Amino acid sequence: MASSENQGLQIALIIFVMLTIVLSVTTFVFFRQYEDADIRARKDHDDAAKATTNLNTAVVEMNEMKKIIGVSEQAKIDEIKTTHAEDMKQYAAAIPDEKKLYRPALEITYNTLHEKDLELASARAEIQAEKDERAKVEAAKQAQVAAAEQKQKQAEEALMEATKVFETERNKKNEELAGIKSQLDEKLAALTELEDQKKKEVEALTAERTHLEQINKGLKNTITELDPTSGFEVADGKIVWVNQKARSVWINVGQADGLQRQVTFSVVGSGEEVGGDQKTKGRIEVTEILGPHFAQARILEDELFDPIVQDDKIFTPLWQPGRAESFAFVGKFDLDGDGTDDREMLRDLVRMSGGRIDAEVSLDGKQTGELTMNTRYLVEGSPPDDKAIEGAFSKMHDEANRLGVRVLTLAKFLDHVGWKDPKQTLKFGRRGNAERVPADQPDGGRAISSGNVTDRFRVRRPPGKRGPGAATEEVKSSAY
Repeated sequence: MASSENQGLQIALIIFVMLTIVLSVTTFVFFRQYEDADIRARKDHDDAAKATTNLNTAVVEMNEMKKIIGVSEQAKIDEIKTTHAEDMKQYAAAIPDEKKLYRPALEITYNTLHEKDLELASARAEIQAEKDERAKVEAAKQAQVAAAEQKQKQAEEALMEATKVFETERNKKNEELAGIKSQLDEKLAALTELEDQKKKEVEALTAERTHLEQINKGLKNTITELDPTSGFEVADGKIVWVNQKARSVWINVGQADGLQRQVTFSVVGSGEEVGGDQKTKGRIEVTEILGPHFAQARILEDELFDPIVQDDKIFTPLWQPGRAESFAFVGKFDLDGDGTDDREMLRDLVRMSGGRIDAEVSLDGKQTGELTMNTRYLVEGSPPDDKAIEGAFSKMHDEANRLGVRVLTLAKFLDHVGWKDPKQTLKFGRRGNAERVPADQPDGGRAISSGNVTDRFRVRRPPGKRGPGAATEEVKSSAY
């Protein structure tokens, strides 16, 4: 019995010791976790306090900076940017864009004023020297004046004597002039009568001209009503977004308008009329159709000091939205200046844009096809050298005039089409000089970016795939 009780005590003691050990270990573990948590909490508290201190310091510094640049402490960053832009526009318009910051602008302004002060001091010194020199000249002049007055007195006496002789001669001449005047009056009367007669003839011709102008104006209005696009006054579309870095633009015509790839357009400013004699500012070529009324194009040519920008107009006689244009050719077409006829290249240019060729006169004088009232343009190359085929050349012209088909020279046609000789390109220098360079140089000989840019520039993507207004937001955000 005693042995059984001892075993029970031993077992209880062992269990008690094990529980004590487990409890101790658990207590130790929880204590370590509490310590770690407490350390982290203190660290987070210290970090938060430090961040708060830094934030307060930044706010104070920012307010101090606002005072320095002259804006209120409540001014927002957009207001500050607007104020800065207005200040730079008003007070630093002549300063380069990279220097349009307050400190560089003040430095440039101070240096300019200092230079002007030095120039003013130099000018004052020159003026004083000029005054001293004039004083010397004035003293010498007084002596000359006295001598001149003496000579003048002598001259007046001689003049009085000469006047007497002149009076006698004048009376004689007046009698002769009276006779001549009588003859002139008779001639004037005859001229007046002739002038009245010519005036009546001019009035009759003017009335006839006015009548013809009214008829011509009515005919032009009728043509415009029947075909609003009879000239080039209607743009085919416009530029909706530009990425000069990628040399790409996006336009507001696309698949639903019947646009195809490789169609080239001429570009004019948004406020310019299209199709006249104005100079085009650039040329583009369609590279990808992106939607019903949306396409991407590459910039073939633009001006360094007048680049292609958003809302510029595009136009070409090769293509009209929703319909194919028809053409006729006459003459020799040397597109690249090598002396050979490039008629096939011209045909390909029309066909690539979905156009068709109604008629043409070959270099041997043979005509294929016929002009119709639906033929849009007669493209005129250089006249033939052979007198024997001039008749076919003139016949096509007469037929075009009879049907009201518009005649375009090759140069004007290529300018409106936006075509450029692919064998050469133009490299524009900072002074606007152009020099021919091999076409295989990348991007027309322009410098190639290394791809390393600062964080102030962001990649700008084309609009159209992210909803309306996305392009505007992208451009604005990339400005800073």
